[in-house]
Amino acid sequence: MTRFLFAALLCFSQAAMAQGQMFRIFPDTGSGFASYFIMAPAYVDERVLAANVAETHTIPTGYNAVAFGSNCAEFRAKPGASAAVATVDVTDGSASTINPTQWYLGAQTQLTLIAPAACKVSLMWFSFKL
Repeated sequence: MTRFLFAALLCFSQAAMAQGQMFRIFPDTGSGFASYFIMAPAYVDERVLAANVAETHTIPTGYNAVAFGSNCAEFRAKPGASAAVATVDVTDGSASTINPTQWYLGAQTQLTLIAPAACKVSLMWFSFKL
């Protein structure tokens, strides 16, 4: 799972750099480590979530990647219209993702957010051509 997450982040980062939406700071040493910074988004939405109330968000036209920011201790997201706070084990692949940081959404048209307590989630939108 860790390798998959690293690979997804690397693909997101490489696409962002290629399109001028991310830049890299090279290390002062020869260790090969570099820091990546995402460019400020031109389009940001914010959702104010009530406790245990799912909100479906339409993905803005022309955007296919999102970075999340929140003041939530816990929120969940899922592409489509079915995010839920799990109260039992979910072992069929249909669970929502807890506290995602960034996603490439491809051709998805909506995503759903939910939190067990009231909070705010910022959605910072980007457009990538892979």
